[in-house]
Amino acid sequence: MNNQPSVTVILAYRPRLFRELLHHALKTESPTIRVIEAADGVPSAALVSEASWLVVDEESAATITRLAATNPHMGILSLENRGSRARLIVPILPGLDQSLLDVPTLAGLINLLSHPVTEPEHQG
Repeated sequence: MNNQPSVTVILAYRPRLFRELLHHALKTESPTIRVIEAADGVPSAALVSEASWLVVDEESAATITRLAATNPHMGILSLENRGSRARLIVPILPGLDQSLLDVPTLAGLINLLSHPVTEPEHQG
């Protein structure tokens, strides 16, 4: 039994084929990742409020980064060239293996996306 909390990842990546392949791979390889596709490339505010990660294509990255200011709990990862390179837009995570960003592997992406950007706050 896995006690790790579920992490919601929104895939707003274009082209559709790569987005669907990434969706299948994430669902298959990590039971802790809940994957949601944003087919039009712009997820709704309600969807973003519950997401831990947003994965976008490089072309959409410039317009989507405004979400970072209003959603500090969410990480944004930009993939380019059909996944041949990745760029972590936010946050800058201490101790992150930068080689993951230069030549991302599926295992490396799954490892990164399996963890929330911020830990849930405990109220006491």
